[in-house]
Parts: sequence; C-alpha cells; structure tokens
Amino acid sequence: MAGQWVAVPGYSEHQLGIAVDINGATYDLYFWLQENSYKYGFIFRYPAGKTEITGTAEEVWHYRCVGKEAAKEIHDQGLPLLA
Repeated sequence: MAGQWVAVPGYSEHQLGIAVDINGATYDLYFWLQENSYKYGFIFRYPAGKTEITGTAEEVWHYRCVGKEAAKEIHDQGLPLLA
C-alpha cells in the first residue's frame, strides 16, 4: 500500500523538478485544473480509474509539466502519461 503513495527515493517527479502539488481552498479547484491545466503545459498525472496503468492511486493535486503540445495531446486522448 505504501508503494502507491510514496515514491522510491531519487525517483520522485518532485525531486526531478518536473511536478508540482497544487492544493486549493476548495475541491472545485481540481475540476478546473483537470479541464484546463493542459493549456499551460501541465497534465493531471494520476487520474482516478488509471491506477493499473500509472501504478499510483489517484492524486487530484499532482500535476506534471510536459509542455503545451504534449499536454494537449495527452488531454485530448484521455490517457495517463506512462513514463
């Protein structure tokens, strides 16, 4: 269970400088982020229902920078990032 929530040291996207956690005052923020973050080059990294693919439980706060072009493609396809 811990492996779904804690990254192996040295492998965290945060440690690599390519991800951020965004925490808002209300849960509504996450709905907006899921629909709009790709416009700014970020993807919703660990969506619900994709744990078997990503290996990580849903994290509504976790966003990864992949660039605007890649983010739009990933968002439009509705697929999680595999790497």
